[in-house]
Amino acid sequence: MKKVFMMVAVVAALASCQSKANKGSEAGSDSLAVEVASPLSETSEVYQGTLPAADGPGIDYVLALNTAVNGTDTIYSLEMTYLDAEGPGKNKSFTFKGKQESISKVVNQKTKRGYKLSADHDDTPVYFVVVNDSTLRLVNENLEEAQTNLNYNLVKVKK
Repeated sequence: MKKVFMMVAVVAALASCQSKANKGSEAGSDSLAVEVASPLSETSEVYQGTLPAADGPGIDYVLALNTAVNGTDTIYSLEMTYLDAEGPGKNKSFTFKGKQESISKVVNQKTKRGYKLSADHDDTPVYFVVVNDSTLRLVNENLEEAQTNLNYNLVKVKK
């Protein structure tokens, strides 16, 4: 368990956001849960990708964002699966749900659009910037990217 929290802390430091992974765990899961990969509603968009981890081969993300209706922000569902968290082939998953807000900020004299994801259990929000029509990137609260060559992208899953 200590190793999982260490990975969360390091990923949080890299992206300047933190998550306390304390609910919806599924120890020993070899693959992502099917129910999380399915959209929250008919107007959902699902993104997935494997992001870097401090003490393992990576963290699989499956993010379902509801499309805003009439400019009103909606909800999201995020499943994070830590690969080999409890040994080779033994993954550990956490699920977060909460409010999704569309945001916009000026970064390096360019306007960036993104999402602020606030968990129901009051964790520090997670931020993603819209890279293009099919890609989101994990960033810090100022919508600034990590200064590294590592891949922090989630790619839209085709329906």
